[in-house]
Amino acid sequence: MGQTRRGIQVLDWLSIIAGYGFALLLIRGIFLLITRGFGADPSHAPFVVLGYLLFLALCVYLFNLGRRALLLAKGFPQPKPRFGWGRILLGSIFLYSNAVRHFHLIPARFKPLQPSNDVEAVSMNITEGVLFIGCLLLIFSGIWRGLRRQTQANVSV
Repeated sequence: MGQTRRGIQVLDWLSIIAGYGFALLLIRGIFLLITRGFGADPSHAPFVVLGYLLFLALCVYLFNLGRRALLLAKGFPQPKPRFGWGRILLGSIFLYSNAVRHFHLIPARFKPLQPSNDVEAVSMNITEGVLFIGCLLLIFSGIWRGLRRQTQANVSV
């Protein structure tokens, strides 16, 4: 077995281990959430649950990515995923974290950055808008990838 194939297998196993590790952190977080409650404001509960669902999606994605790559390295070809799930997940996580920070949906444990003058305030708003558009483009490109494959499959049949 060559070094390249061995390196790919190591990365595959690291992806599976990361998926399991994040899942254990998620279970711990859910346990702490149940035992301690949602804190002082129960209106934050839907946003906390949405964050946990995104974290669960990340765990499943990492595990599935490693599993598929290991099967491919062993010589069992797998069909390619229909949609760009990594792009969709990454864009969703960035949008969620930006919305939580911007609208103060979940109380932060740290003080966010504050602009010291008007130029910094404008540049922070522009950067936030560019990141928002970039995240939307990531999500739509992942969806478009799946829709494009579906139309190409229909044409070739």
